[in-house]
Amino acid sequence: MLPYSLVQIMTLLGHYATVTLKSKPLEKVEGYLFTIDPESFHIALFNNNRVIVVFNQDVADLKIDEEDYLDLAVIDKALNYQEQDQYTEEWINVQRAKVFELFDKHRIPYQYQEPVIHVLGSARVEYPYVATSVVCDNALIRKRVRDLLLNIDHK
Repeated sequence: MLPYSLVQIMTLLGHYATVTLKSKPLEKVEGYLFTIDPESFHIALFNNNRVIVVFNQDVADLKIDEEDYLDLAVIDKALNYQEQDQYTEEWINVQRAKVFELFDKHRIPYQYQEPVIHVLGSARVEYPYVATSVVCDNALIRKRVRDLLLNIDHK
């Protein structure tokens, strides 16, 4: 089991991480935290334009540098993740409307300046307006906005 909760992990994505291996205690695997599987707890790190996966059963220790951060959008771009835009203009318009409706329902102040939705004066929800496209220096606000966006029905 990891020394972080799933909530903490969401806020630490993109931060530099060092994994100590059980199989090779003197060897460390380093990179930016790309994701942690919520079921298996396998860790994916981004390093040198590639993803390194460390299986949970081989993790002796996980250290995360909360100061060293690389935006997930930069990682996605480096990996050509979703290189071909799978979002149609219609889907984006509907998604953006759902975000506006959600913020209105919860009385959360926002301002739309195409293509970015500014929330609470400090967070930004960027294209394609999903939970992983929230950018904010304040981890608590970032987490709360992401949690809200996870409640949107994507059907």
